Amino acid sequence: MKTTLFGVVAALAFAALPAAHADDTSVQIKGGVSRMHLLQGDFAAYRNAYQLTNGQVLTFSQRMSRYYAQLDDGQRMEIFPIAPDKFVTSAGTRFEFRDADNVGVANFGRLPMAKAVSETIVVAHR
Repeated sequence: MKTTLFGVVAALAFAALPAAHADDTSVQIKGGVSRMHLLQGDFAAYRNAYQLTNGQVLTFSQRMSRYYAQLDDGQRMEIFPIAPDKFVTSAGTRFEFRDADNVGVANFGRLPMAKAVSETIVVAHR
């Protein structure tokens, strides 16, 4: 008798659980930019200073397995590889190397010391 009573109580409790959350129709999607790991020498061709079309200088550097971009004498910002020739900052600035001598920068204004609005696209040459 106790087992049957327990089974009925448990069934009612579990049946009421979805009804309590029926009004919640939201869907949570977790994601973001997927990052990848570069091999030791993959970034070597990009470690250099690049002259931007607006006159500023953008420098790329590496320390161990971390990569950085620095605009003029401003703060270094860590950049994260999303492809062998594409990088992104946590603020959303994207760098795409066309070759070792040219780099496109989207959302340039999100870099510290950038002389532009946030959604600007600039090109830099070595």
